[in-house]
Amino acid sequence: MDIRAIDLNLLPVLDALLRHRSATLAARELDMSQSALSTALGRLRSLLGDPLFVRTGRGLHPTARASALAEPVAEIIERVRDRVLQSESFEPTTSTREFRIAHSDVGAYVMWPRIVRAVHARASRVRLELRTPRQEDIAPALGEGQIDLAIGSFPRLPESLFQQRLFDRSNVGLVAKGHRLIGRRLTLRAFAAVPQIVVRGTSGIQERVDEQLARHGLRRDDCIELPSYLMIPPLLEVGGRLAVLPGQLAEAFARHGHFVGLELPFTLPPSVIRMHWHRRFNDDAGSRWLRQVIAAELRSGPGE
Repeated sequence: MDIRAIDLNLLPVLDALLRHRSATLAARELDMSQSALSTALGRLRSLLGDPLFVRTGRGLHPTARASALAEPVAEIIERVRDRVLQSESFEPTTSTREFRIAHSDVGAYVMWPRIVRAVHARASRVRLELRTPRQEDIAPALGEGQIDLAIGSFPRLPESLFQQRLFDRSNVGLVAKGHRLIGRRLTLRAFAAVPQIVVRGTSGIQERVDEQLARHGLRRDDCIELPSYLMIPPLLEVGGRLAVLPGQLAEAFARHGHFVGLELPFTLPPSVIRMHWHRRFNDDAGSRWLRQVIAAELRSGPGE
């Protein structure tokens, strides 16, 4: 096939349909009418000699031919966008660019203030937006440019994302001052028996605690489960409960409240805190600058 016969404007249409599996969402992203997108899809089908998509109850399902084209088409668009259309310069002192960074609630509480200070010390006009998406929504948001970076312990993110290891995060027990366990050696049985506050976050630490106890025939029976670590302090102050949480967050709570850290009676693997981004933006000058600033600021951990 003569490449001169190919309308390259059709490639973004195919890419959007492959990503969204929806003509409505693809048309919205491309700022096209539904009829214009249907016409473009018809031209693609004629050009490639394949139906490309089959309509099902769950949307458009790509044929084998379309699935095989997904990666090369995405790479072509990425190269054009990043190497042909993208400016290679980024001037932090004058830029007004907005960067969107995803964190967990722990990351937002512990790391976000340092990131904001570090970025604005070098680029006072740059705008920063904090996002806290669900872990399953992070990879699509990175790929579509809805967020620039994701920072935290997100073990279920795909390996296809670019990443940089920042630091390891340990976990400790936390109780209110005056708790009966302070000053005592905490045994497995005593740990399992004490009433607890549990937050099942993205790192999987609570599941590892349960596994450690199960090996010894133990379990935590008296637990209050919360959706966020940031809801823990008021409940710790009443009821004699214990919480297992990231060490840096425990230190932050201890500085602002009446809490004491406890060494756990078992060893938990540390949570690895990484910075994640999509390959589409790996060579973007602004994104490179942001990653360098954050890595330099957090290299030794999130503490002050």
